[in-house]
Amino acid sequence: MEYDRGLLEEFEEGDSPILRFFYFREPTLTLGRLEARRIDLAQLPYPHDIRPTGGRAVLHGKDDLCYSILASTRDPFVGGELLSSYRKISGIFQAALKSLGREVEMSRDKHRSAGSSHCFTAPSHGELLWGGRKVVGSAQARQGNVFLQQGVILLSVSPQWKEAFPGSHWDRMGGLNEGIGSKITRVSLEDEIEKAFQKAGVHFTRALKPADL
Repeated sequence: MEYDRGLLEEFEEGDSPILRFFYFREPTLTLGRLEARRIDLAQLPYPHDIRPTGGRAVLHGKDDLCYSILASTRDPFVGGELLSSYRKISGIFQAALKSLGREVEMSRDKHRSAGSSHCFTAPSHGELLWGGRKVVGSAQARQGNVFLQQGVILLSVSPQWKEAFPGSHWDRMGGLNEGIGSKITRVSLEDEIEKAFQKAGVHFTRALKPADL
């Protein structure tokens, strides 16, 4: 999370967009900056980090892929007002996942603030669903005319989710590799996402992958 904070502080409006992929090597909770203020961090059952963006808690397991995007809010391909930006980016992810055989749909629900404390219990506007279940969760932070969007794509649901959030609605969660024969790897997912952005007209100055960091 500190790496993304640094990128956000250094990024200037005229810079070309940056795309970064990353993942956690051990089960780790991340919390949106506002969520972290209202809970007792000392009671968390796993190591934790606080995201510079918003959103609720996410338990990162061994089968998810995280991403971050930095760009100008005036970028014609990924910028605009908050919801418009979300939808543009989600549309690009939707195209990438379709190329991998996953016919995901974009949610039109409004953001739901009540309920469980974790991110995947209910979809927000512009987030992606597969078989009616949320498989991509994202949040943005804006600083002047620059934004940082961070998100996580679930390939499968880590068993630690149930340990971290007992009593949640597990029927609302799913991974892109669950209940299907062909499996998506992190590497193939990274490649298809990068290609989808390029096809949409977004050319990154840097596309950072885990091996680069």
